[in-house]
Amino acid sequence: MENVAVDLGYGFVKAISSSGKRIIFPSLVGKGYDRGITNILGDTPNDMANMHVTIENEDYFVGELANESRSLSRIFERERFNHIYTHILLNTAIQLVTGGRGGSVNLSTGLPLDFYKAQAKDFQSSITGIQSFIEWKSGPLVEGAKQVNVERALVFPQGASAIFSALINHEGKFTYPQFMNQGSLIGLIDIGFRTTDFVVVEIQENGSFVPKAKLSGTVDDGVNNLYRDIRQSFKTQTGGADLSELYINRILKDEQLKYKGNSIDFSQIIQSSKKSIATNIVDRLKNVWAEESDLFDAIFLAGGGGELFESFIQPHFDNRLLKITESQFANTIGYLRLGKSVFEQLDRRHKSVM
Repeated sequence: MENVAVDLGYGFVKAISSSGKRIIFPSLVGKGYDRGITNILGDTPNDMANMHVTIENEDYFVGELANESRSLSRIFERERFNHIYTHILLNTAIQLVTGGRGGSVNLSTGLPLDFYKAQAKDFQSSITGIQSFIEWKSGPLVEGAKQVNVERALVFPQGASAIFSALINHEGKFTYPQFMNQGSLIGLIDIGFRTTDFVVVEIQENGSFVPKAKLSGTVDDGVNNLYRDIRQSFKTQTGGADLSELYINRILKDEQLKYKGNSIDFSQIIQSSKKSIATNIVDRLKNVWAEESDLFDAIFLAGGGGELFESFIQPHFDNRLLKITESQFANTIGYLRLGKSVFEQLDRRHKSVM
C-alpha cells in the first residue's frame, strides 16, 4: 500500500508519496464556474495552475486557479479539520501524488505544536476513511471521477517532524552525526505562512530524541504578516485600493507593481516588514529559550518563511542557524519517514497476532 504525506500549510499544500512523486500548490480554494471565455480562446492547460474540480455537485477552483474565483478562501481557523476546504485540499493532494489511481493509502500529516494536543485525535478521525469523489474538469488529472480511501492516518507535530527529516536521511542514517551525542539539545525554527513553530529536542543514548515541551511552541507570526504589510502599503499609496494575493506574489518577486501606469516601489516596505516580523519571532523565542539557546548544539531553520527571513534572523543567533535542505518540504519529508516507520511497526504487530 502506498504511503502518502501531506503538509496542509496555511500558505502552501506540500505532498510526497512513497513512489517519489511530490507536488506543491497554494492552500487556496474558491467556488468554481464555467470559464467560457477560456475555452473560446483556447484549450485550458492541464497543469497545476488550472485545477478545476467538482465535488458533491459543487465546482471548485483549487490552488493557483482559486485566484480567479469570486469567493477565494484561505482557511485560518484553528480547528481547520472541520472545514470542507481542508478536505478538498487534502483529497486533491493525495490524488495528485498517487496519479489518480484510487484505492487505499496510508496517510501521514501534522498540526502546529500549540494545536496538536487538543486537535490531533479529532483531526485523525476526520481524515480517515473513504474520501469524496473528485471529478477533474481541468488540471493534471483529467480522466473523470476519482476516489481514494485513507485506510490509516497518522498526525504528527510540526517542527518535530522537520527535525526528524533534518537529522535522519532517507536511508535512516544520521545526517549530522556530530550532534547525535546523548544529552545534546537541538533546536528548530519552522517559519510558515500563518505561524512559526519552534521545538527543542534532547538526543537520547540510542540516537532517538525527545521533545522538550517547555522549550517548544508556536508563534502567531509568519509570511502572512508580510502579505498584510504589503497590502496595507498598497492601500495607503493608492487611496484605498485592494490587492489580491496574486499581485502580492509578484511584488515579492519584483519589489514593484504598476498602478494606473505608474510604478510603485515596495522595496523599503518589504525590507522593514521582514525585519519587524523577524524581530517579533526572535523576541518570542528569546523569551522562551532565554540564554539556553546559547548552549544548543545546533539550531535549524525550516519552512518557506525560513527562506524569506533567514538574513534577518541569522544575526540574532550569531549566524549559526543551519538551513534545512528543501526547507519548505522539511515537515512533509518528516511525516513520510515517520509514517513509514510507524506503519511498518503496526504491520509487524498485526502479522504476529495472526
